Amino acid sequence: MAELNQVNELFGQGRNEQAYELLNQYIQQNPDDVEQLYRFAVLSEQLGTVDDTKHAYISCLRKATNNVLCYLYAGTYYLNIGEKEAGLAILSQGQDLDARLTMFYRYEQVAEQTKKRSYQADIALRNFYTEEHQKAISTIPDAEAVINAIWPQTHNNAFTYLAEQQRPHLFYLPTLTAQPFWPANEAFNGQVIEQGFDIIKSEFNALVDKIDGLGEPYLDEKYKQQGFDKLAGSANWTALHLFKDGILNPKLARHVPQTVALLKQLPLYGLGERPYEVFYSVLKAGQHITPHYGLSNHSLTVHLPITVPGDGYIKVADQQCAWQEGKLVAFDDSFIHEAINLSDADRVVLIFSVWHPELSDAEQKAIQRSFEHRQRVQAEHRAYFNKLL
Repeated sequence: MAELNQVNELFGQGRNEQAYELLNQYIQQNPDDVEQLYRFAVLSEQLGTVDDTKHAYISCLRKATNNVLCYLYAGTYYLNIGEKEAGLAILSQGQDLDARLTMFYRYEQVAEQTKKRSYQADIALRNFYTEEHQKAISTIPDAEAVINAIWPQTHNNAFTYLAEQQRPHLFYLPTLTAQPFWPANEAFNGQVIEQGFDIIKSEFNALVDKIDGLGEPYLDEKYKQQGFDKLAGSANWTALHLFKDGILNPKLARHVPQTVALLKQLPLYGLGERPYEVFYSVLKAGQHITPHYGLSNHSLTVHLPITVPGDGYIKVADQQCAWQEGKLVAFDDSFIHEAINLSDADRVVLIFSVWHPELSDAEQKAIQRSFEHRQRVQAEHRAYFNKLL
């Protein structure tokens, strides 16, 4: 503590180089003092060599793994010395850790230097990801609409959502028709599913006593902070996933083989050859899935109600639709939507997604490539970041 007091005194006297050297000695002796490690890294930009500064920031990132400011200052430093790949990799990891990294400049009670760097990071990441999106699909013919698509969190130009109450926050295609509900047979060949409803219901009913073993909370604990406190981490909203993140659940699939066969006849949305998500949604009596927006508008969400014990409905924008067993409900979940089970028993619907009916095969391929490319770039950033450490 005495050493730090001396460091502060020297800085106060304007003896910056002496203070810097003394602080360097201190962190060599106290390498776990992450606060001073970060302080030293920032000071190194003015008082140390480039190699000293890079070493200081990397040391800070190794030790202060949750210090978003270390990621911000380190990333922008690397950008400013012309090491763009390293800078973007560090900023990308910091943004994944804490989304405030690119938002600090919007807050009043933030140091001016932090605001400046946050703005620089925001622009750098937005330009990078927008250019990567366009580069990934530029060679696909007849995909201009997708080239001009918007990743709202990283788009590098101002934009406006064209439909009221529609706010997809991951991926947005402004050219697509936007409406809350779609007639199922206009959106896809829904008759296949409705005609096979008795089979689907029978297979599900045969595994009702296995719900606890095969199911899991649809939302994990982190969503409690986002208005889903009664549902997050709870059996109040249970999901039995046939497909999750494009991966088949064989334990469940073997119980419902005919359902799986029927689903294969549909234009299910996926980022690869398999559907991205298909699951049985079990909503307990009296539960309310509060209003929220979906991720994107390039697919439609479809409900096949299997068990509707009483009053219950889904509301999309200002339109409300009551579930009826065996009757498909197709809607655009990029509109604000909510669901409520007003009955005294479990409500069960089979949920899957289909491509927006206006998308051509080429446009679907372009969307898949854009998502795949972004995942690959993010994996490369993680690998580069780990290599730096």
